[in-house]
Amino acid sequence: MKKNKKKKLAAAALLAVLTIGAGTFAWINSQDQRINRVKSAAIKDGSVSVEENWNPKPIIPGTEATKEVAVTNSGNTPVFVRVSYEEVLKHLTEKGAVTNRASGWVANATSTLSDDVPVEYDGEKYIDAQSGYTDVTSKVKDGSGAGMPAGVKVYAKGSVTKDPVTGAETTDFNFAAFFEYETGKYQAMTSEVNIASGNSIGTNVQDWNLVMNKAEYSVYKGGYSNNVANWASSSLEGASAEATAAKASLLGSAGKKYAVDYDYTAKTLGLSAIPAATPATGADQIPLADTEKKGVQTDKAALGVNGINIEYGTDMVTTAALTNDKWVYNKEDGYFYFTSPVKSGATTPNLLKKLIFTNLIGTEYTNATYDLIVKMEAIQATKEALVDSTGWNLNGADGSDTKKITTYLDGQSAS
Repeated sequence: MKKNKKKKLAAAALLAVLTIGAGTFAWINSQDQRINRVKSAAIKDGSVSVEENWNPKPIIPGTEATKEVAVTNSGNTPVFVRVSYEEVLKHLTEKGAVTNRASGWVANATSTLSDDVPVEYDGEKYIDAQSGYTDVTSKVKDGSGAGMPAGVKVYAKGSVTKDPVTGAETTDFNFAAFFEYETGKYQAMTSEVNIASGNSIGTNVQDWNLVMNKAEYSVYKGGYSNNVANWASSSLEGASAEATAAKASLLGSAGKKYAVDYDYTAKTLGLSAIPAATPATGADQIPLADTEKKGVQTDKAALGVNGINIEYGTDMVTTAALTNDKWVYNKEDGYFYFTSPVKSGATTPNLLKKLIFTNLIGTEYTNATYDLIVKMEAIQATKEALVDSTGWNLNGADGSDTKKITTYLDGQSAS
């Protein structure tokens, strides 16, 4: 029985998917990580889990969305729990800068992460019969008199009026040109369309002869890049051999979490390997007091901006002021530790309260997606589980934050 006490008890994760370009955010609860637990009848599969209260809202700079995260122990044995993060930020390589090129974007089965990405255009706005625009594509020629390339669409509206006093005729003309690269999907263009002839009193815009003097197709050059961060080394086996080698929970693996597909393999992310764990150590990322709003790692590293913040709960302390039933961050290993055993049937206070989208969010976040994996580990609330290599192996040097946390937890352990 003593040997069993050393073994890890449970792990759980939350997979959050933030799609800034589409203006939506989803946080999906997952309980199917690889689990190691003590072989005791009192410990049941899934007995320690991450609980959430999620109220999704559109992603708008200066707004926030409720995202409460706590840990519940539904088993019969007190446990110590700790929580950390893994992140994946997919962003445009050129950070939202638009480049024009001479050819339209074409979908390719062999496309890679670094291929140019079309700048999306709301063509339906002009195609809609209620828009007042008319399809004039067949009336548009290029400088040499040839028709438009396949896929190019030109919609226009216009009229000719005559001044009753001077007799002068005035033409009003507006157009929208875009490229349909797939059915119902449109690429933005930079173009110049002028009236060549036919615009006279009593005519309609679809009767006019038009010429396109400039035709360029807008793309985000270089496609996408990924920035990943693993705040803490997982002591549990990873979701794949690659994840295990990287001491990660999901980074380095691929699968499906509650109908949401994910692929965090190094190849798909465009990386040679999943990087080693790097605890957050900056003052702008470490909560030291209640309800502080702090940044994550990837957007600052990749974009130079802390646009995505987490608002922490009202039960935060520092290693210099440890007290019971609080959360404390250990900058030496990247974990948030709950400072007391979580008793049977108990739930911790919220570690997270909200996700904040700050006013710093700008064009560099165009088309970006942000995944936050909240990973939790639990062990039996015993001294040996804290320090043994089959547990958390918390053997920090005297005076270190790790030692302070270990000593404090040990004072409340069951053995």
